[in-house]
Amino acid sequence: MLNKHKLSALFIALGLSVGVSAQPYQWNSNAVVKLPSEGNNNGKTILFDVSHGGVEGNADWVIDGGFSDFADALVEQGYTVKEYRGIDLNNDGLIRFFDDRTSSSAQNEALISYQGIQDADVFILAETNRPFTLAEQQALEQFVADGKGIFFIADHYDADRNLNTWDATEVFNGYNRSDLDKYNLGGEYGDWRNPKMADAGWLVDNFGIRFRFNGVDYKQGVSGVVAANKTEGLTAGVQPVLMAAGATLAIVDEQKAKGLVYFAESDNPVKWKYAKDNGLYFGGEAEGPYVAIAKSGAGKAAFIGDSSPIEDATPKYKRQDTGQNKRTYPGWTDSGNAATLSINIINWLATPESYHYFDNNNGHTAGIATQTPMADQEKSDPNNGQPWGSPAGDFNAWDTDTYQDNSFNAPFGDGQVNPDPTPAPTPNESVSVTQALATPQGEKLTVRGSVSSAINGIYGLVLSDVDAPENSIYIKLESNQREDFNPQLNPAIVNQQIIVSGTRASYMNEAGIRDVSDIQLAPTALSVEQALATSQGETITLTGTVVDALNGEFALLLADSNNTALTINIKLESSQRAQFNPQLNPAMLGVAIQVTGLRGSYLGEDGIREVSNIKLLEMPLPPSNDSLSVSDVLLLDRGTPVILSGQIKRKFNGKRGLKLIDPKQPEQAVFVKLKPAQREQFSPKLNPSLIGKTLRVEGIIKRYKGKQGIKRVTSLTLID
Repeated sequence: MLNKHKLSALFIALGLSVGVSAQPYQWNSNAVVKLPSEGNNNGKTILFDVSHGGVEGNADWVIDGGFSDFADALVEQGYTVKEYRGIDLNNDGLIRFFDDRTSSSAQNEALISYQGIQDADVFILAETNRPFTLAEQQALEQFVADGKGIFFIADHYDADRNLNTWDATEVFNGYNRSDLDKYNLGGEYGDWRNPKMADAGWLVDNFGIRFRFNGVDYKQGVSGVVAANKTEGLTAGVQPVLMAAGATLAIVDEQKAKGLVYFAESDNPVKWKYAKDNGLYFGGEAEGPYVAIAKSGAGKAAFIGDSSPIEDATPKYKRQDTGQNKRTYPGWTDSGNAATLSINIINWLATPESYHYFDNNNGHTAGIATQTPMADQEKSDPNNGQPWGSPAGDFNAWDTDTYQDNSFNAPFGDGQVNPDPTPAPTPNESVSVTQALATPQGEKLTVRGSVSSAINGIYGLVLSDVDAPENSIYIKLESNQREDFNPQLNPAIVNQQIIVSGTRASYMNEAGIRDVSDIQLAPTALSVEQALATSQGETITLTGTVVDALNGEFALLLADSNNTALTINIKLESSQRAQFNPQLNPAMLGVAIQVTGLRGSYLGEDGIREVSNIKLLEMPLPPSNDSLSVSDVLLLDRGTPVILSGQIKRKFNGKRGLKLIDPKQPEQAVFVKLKPAQREQFSPKLNPSLIGKTLRVEGIIKRYKGKQGIKRVTSLTLID
């Protein structure tokens, strides 16, 4: 065994990083509490639930992360704001999630009980991503029966951020969109199959309303705000509300539920571009309310179909599946924010009132039943009970041992991570100069164009349309932006494409953009995620990570560098295969490349054909005579590329892998996943004579079947 200093030196020589392990699940064991000042305490408590979700994918709906602006505003109102994680059943100081859909030796503690939430006045469920048990539904019902309130924050259908086949519209409704038998969960959960009837399901039974399974975009702001005298005063001071891919609701019982915000006749919402069905079913008021409330006996509830107008751009945690930074939207301060509306809703939910229905008595105006509360499309599942994508690596939403470091519920982390507070604008989020010229003054926007000249000396620049250079707009630069972006101070910026975020206005008496909050060089290549959103027939340049060969030696699979669940098929030309196809050159696995070609389809999936240029963005892991022991590797972080040697102990996962031990410390082991092309030579099941021999492995540290493993193996060499 190497001593610590020699080991560190070897890590540095191999370009590796040193990781420090701690006891699992202890790094983030304390739920967050935010308290009002003594003189501003209204004596009421708001609980934000994270026991059932709100932290998957890019969601970060925690009170010291992506919902911190919301939480802080509630504290200013005098509320005590707490995070709710579940019940510490074994009193070990940790609240652990275990999959309790089937029998398990470990008891799930990430659960909702009446005893756990009874002292709160309002319970907030934001993008709940896991179904409730029957007992949990009863706990929520009892909470409301006590005169308390629940705020349900959902998102569009298919906002299944952890690919467990559940999104918030389904969980809140009380049924999955699928009617497959596997969703008759039984036991503690009951039957969660789609009833195909609007008047069935837990939410409609208790609150007279259901979330639609639609996916709608209207970033200009849903403007049909119902008058305050019909909404219990909740819409006073409320402006049109941003919808950046969201859902609406359908009112079934107008004495229990009523809408606050609808699509107005003048609104022009569109289908969310990734929606699996029509996305937008009816339009206008017939689509149902975007925001609604309900009176259920003594208690209350409120509903909104998108997190975007509530969230802020300060995520706390890393992604559970990839370990990458999350990117959230600054909706709380956007012109279409729901800040005023959300505070009004919480104040209403936290105030017990004795009336039981919206029955047109005593000023409690009844709602309007939605004309078609369940569209025919909502009675079937376009995903057929499957997740919309493939999980990244070994990630399994039901097994927290597979969660990446510094993500919520992960076994390891180092506390507060450094977020990416300002998501970089992308070509798909930006508009052209021509589109910017048509944008009304006062609107915030992000525009992409080419720098053509300076304007007003060092204080501004002229931005031209990339495809129509005769169209241009003036950009007023802030003082800290001039050195890099003003052509008079930096002539090299001329003809460069840039992305500018600011407010549409006039400048030098011409069409312009002022209050520039972000300006940067435009990326020269798209991500895989952005490439998937482009139209077929376009010639594009994209970057990503090679994760597999396709169709033998003829193609490769390219994954998004920030989300490996997103992939695109690359058809290689004959001259490119020897170097870039992983079957012919296994060292390409895990390597970042840049590809230019024609957007199309290949092997029946999204693809790139007619590749005119392909190049490496990083070099494959070089061969080396130096290697680590198995014990050394166990000290390293997941995701680290390594070269190690150990003794083959036995087969693992049939012919697909092997167990490699440290001969000096046999209890120390890693599990190596073999590629199909490697199994015939290196699988102990197929070749038992390998057991006891020393093997040198080059690959990346990843979880493999819940164990410490080596995956993306690029080289295997028998040393004896």
